[in-house]
Amino acid sequence: MKLEFINNKSDKLIIFLTGWGCDSRQFELLNSDGFDVLIGYDYSDLEFDFDFSSYKEINLITFSAGVYVAGLIQDKLPKLKRKVAINGNPYAHDSYYGLSDEVKKQFTSVSKDNIFDFRRKYLVFTDDELELLNKYQPHRSLESCMQELVALNSYYDSDYKPLKFDLAVLSVDDKIFNINRQTEYYEKNNIPIKKIENAGHFLFFKYKSYKELLFE
Repeated sequence: MKLEFINNKSDKLIIFLTGWGCDSRQFELLNSDGFDVLIGYDYSDLEFDFDFSSYKEINLITFSAGVYVAGLIQDKLPKLKRKVAINGNPYAHDSYYGLSDEVKKQFTSVSKDNIFDFRRKYLVFTDDELELLNKYQPHRSLESCMQELVALNSYYDSDYKPLKFDLAVLSVDDKIFNINRQTEYYEKNNIPIKKIENAGHFLFFKYKSYKELLFE
C-alpha cells in the first residue's frame, strides 16, 4: 500500500483508505481542517506502517475497496474513535452483498479508450462531477490499476473478518454497489446508515473537508 501524509501538526489524525485505482489527487479539493491525514491507496500489497503514538484522536474513513481493505489490515490499525464506510462493503467479493458479475466485468474491461465513459456511467452523478474527476484524475498508469485489481481479488479467503464500522454512508444512485443490498447488509449488522440523495459512487465533490466525511 502506498501512503501519503498531510501534516498539519495536529494531535488528531484521519486515516483515509481510498478506492481501487485511486491516489491522493482525486481528493485534493478536500480541506483537512485541523486534522493530519494519512491517505492509503494502491493495494497491490498490504504493507501498512506508520507511527501513531503522537495522536490523541484517530479516526478512519474508508471508501469503496478501502472498506474491504480495512478488514484485511485491522490488526495494524490503532485504536479508532470513529470508523466510517463510504460506498463500499466489507464483503466486496460476496456474490450477494458485493460487486455484481456485470460490475466486475466492467472493472476488468476498463481501457484507455473507455475510461471516461466508465467514469460517467459508474462513478459520478453529473457531467460537472465528471469534469472535476477528469481534471483531478489519478497520476497512476492503467497497468498499475489492473495489477491492484488482481491483488484485491487474491486477498479474500474464508478467514476474512470485516471491520465493524460506526456508520455506513451510501449513495442512493451508486452504480458500483447495489443500494438495497448495501442497506440490507448494514442493517443486518446493526450499523447506522446515512443515505445521500443525488450522488453517485464517487461523492467527494459534494463535500469540502475530511471533517465533513466523518458525518458526526
